[in-house]
Amino acid sequence: MKKTSIMFMGGILLFALMGCGSTDSGSKESKASETSSTTKKEEKTETTGDFVSSAADSTFDGTTLKGNSYTIKITSNKVIQPGEPGNEYGEKPVLAFWFDTLVSPDYKDEAEINPNMAWIMSFKAVQDNDPNKVNKLNVSPLPDAQFLESQMAEIKPGGTVASAMGYELTDTETPVTLIAQDILGTEYGKADFPVN
Repeated sequence: MKKTSIMFMGGILLFALMGCGSTDSGSKESKASETSSTTKKEEKTETTGDFVSSAADSTFDGTTLKGNSYTIKITSNKVIQPGEPGNEYGEKPVLAFWFDTLVSPDYKDEAEINPNMAWIMSFKAVQDNDPNKVNKLNVSPLPDAQFLESQMAEIKPGGTVASAMGYELTDTETPVTLIAQDILGTEYGKADFPVN
């Protein structure tokens, strides 16, 4: 059991490192500088349809995270209150996202790509409502039962599979910032989503 867990975590780490790639990062810049550098990066990025030419060129515009192995497109989002469909057993409101994961037709790596693992390895959600610490939100149970079987389905090269992901809110006023990044913390973009 322990050996299987170690192998599983090693696979996740490998998958995360190749999913969106990484770049050398210097010191943290101001928000204005980040916006400026993101814009320049997008202008230089060569795209082939839904994918960028290299993992280091990954971008997130608030709707689409483009990588060279896979791309995630957010199709909709909404807040689900406790007791409502998709949050029947939760005690906190949930911000749910529906999305499509597209795998590049050129993808040849042996690591499996499935919708929910791709999302978890690519995004973190934060509600900036604590003056002392980063309030990273916990993932909720699957907010849409239609994806029970497909959420962990292996996606073929050139294929697209839909799924959903939710985050438990810590208040119903502060917007949620969805941050796209690789496992090393290299940020590809972020966007705010209202929760009220």
